[in-house]
Amino acid sequence: MSNLSNTENKIAIIQSIVDNERVSTQNLLQEIYQKIEEGYTDFEIHACGQHNIGGPLWTKDGSPLTFRVHNPGQRVGSMGMKGTSIIIEGSSSADVGWLNAGAEIVLKGDGGDTTAHCAASGKIYVGGRVGTRSGALMKHDPKFSAPEFWILKNTGSFSFEFMGGGIAVVCGYGCENMESVLGKRSCVGMVSGIVYVRGPISDMCNDVLLLELDEADKEFLSNGLKEFLGKIEKPDVFKTLSDFSQWHKIVAKTYEERIQKSFMPLKDFRKEVWVEGGIFGDLIEEDWYVSEFVEKNKFRLRIPEWKNHQYSAPCESNCPIGIPTQKRISLLRQGKIKEALDLVLDYSPFPASVCG
Repeated sequence: MSNLSNTENKIAIIQSIVDNERVSTQNLLQEIYQKIEEGYTDFEIHACGQHNIGGPLWTKDGSPLTFRVHNPGQRVGSMGMKGTSIIIEGSSSADVGWLNAGAEIVLKGDGGDTTAHCAASGKIYVGGRVGTRSGALMKHDPKFSAPEFWILKNTGSFSFEFMGGGIAVVCGYGCENMESVLGKRSCVGMVSGIVYVRGPISDMCNDVLLLELDEADKEFLSNGLKEFLGKIEKPDVFKTLSDFSQWHKIVAKTYEERIQKSFMPLKDFRKEVWVEGGIFGDLIEEDWYVSEFVEKNKFRLRIPEWKNHQYSAPCESNCPIGIPTQKRISLLRQGKIKEALDLVLDYSPFPASVCG
């Protein structure tokens, strides 16, 4: 077996390399489940990239679970439950705290992309930086405590995208010379929740407001920072971060506050907003000609005016990628198997898929 157990203190030490071979994620998790059945509540896991460590788990009698994890893979604490505590020594890859449902997760190093993605409850503390789309889709069900997401340094782009609730704190520690501690296009589609941020911000979307802190905000941060910095073992940083003149609060605009823009034609959007010169501007000279019937090759790059339904059977006109089914069946009836396959491959590289 790959574990050593201290039965007196109920600590299970689980190794992920046994006899010079890496234990699979499935076997590692099965071993954790077995130890919980045996009554163990404290774990020290020396992983080797195995994923999904730390949740969703619970004990029969409601005793809390504690995991100290080294070198984990993706989704540490994914769907972690209330009563679970996870301490990650060092950094981790993507999806730490994904769909967190109440666990306390302490990441002492950096987190990858989508840290705290879809978090719904619990607290996630990060002692470094996190990647793109971290905090995206955070939410808050009033039946449970709001999720909290604390970051010592900075986030990647599209942080807090479509945020629907909860509280995030980005301390910007050591990031004073960055262009933005929130990366590019932060808070896109944000509809609720609060993001407290310290440090430079740029390229923030128009869906939110940047406000000064009030006294309640300062009290929350003052108390929360002490707990956060204690968890990541950096209490000496409090003096630097407690200068609240450097902080701001981001909240979503109400529907009435949002700027209402009139829609523009798709062609104009592609040409003027999305990609300069058009979506294929770096590949072709676009003449914006509208083809009446789109088949393949260069005509598939044009703006289509679909008229298939006027000329084709329903199975052909409703095909999402326009495979000429009638022509294909005709070739099959003639015994021209290769020609029929080549025809399908003109439209789809996946002949064995749904559209095959």
